[in-house]
Amino acid sequence: MCLYTNLNKQTNKNMKQRKNFIDLNENPYDLFNKWYLKAKLNEINDPNAMNISTISKGVKPSSRIVLMKSYDKTGFVFYTNLESHKGKDIKFNNKVALNFYWKSILKQIRIEGTASLIDDEIADKYFDTRQEISKIGAWASSQSSKLNNRKDLEMKIVEYKKKFKNKRIPRPSFWSGFKIKPVLFEFWQDIEFRLHDRVEFRILKNKWKSRRLFP
Repeated sequence: MCLYTNLNKQTNKNMKQRKNFIDLNENPYDLFNKWYLKAKLNEINDPNAMNISTISKGVKPSSRIVLMKSYDKTGFVFYTNLESHKGKDIKFNNKVALNFYWKSILKQIRIEGTASLIDDEIADKYFDTRQEISKIGAWASSQSSKLNNRKDLEMKIVEYKKKFKNKRIPRPSFWSGFKIKPVLFEFWQDIEFRLHDRVEFRILKNKWKSRRLFP
């Protein structure tokens, strides 16, 4: 009984000390921005890394880590080969799920939404900012296809280096970006004893509705 009483007192103490519970009245985009800026100051590598989950034609889920390259109140953008596994999945079913997890600040954000191709002009502009070898790599890699020998890739890199020597390297037509427009955000932050703080924001009739979830 004494052990239970002490544990209960400690739980109440920790809960009272916690002053940064998620505000149900926040705009989810604004809250994402606050957490992301904090993650950029604390996360050792790639605070813009996010998991993206897709569904294939065989109705099989698949997930992988990609890098978010931009975001605003219209969605989250990443780039890829459109003939890659994820590119084909999104063409089949553009409903996707994202997840950001920042261990350094003990927070994560889950997002559900729809993916659509960005405008060619925007994709071109971003592609021009990439390093030359990354541009060559986009041309040389048949992403997600079988690679029999690493030398085959290296040879294609050499081939495209020669092709574009002393020339502007254009964006391949098979390489572009997707923007994910959220219909749901779930914000999670760690709290002692696994009594985590979770808040869901769901778009209903063009307005964000929020609710707190059990941990």
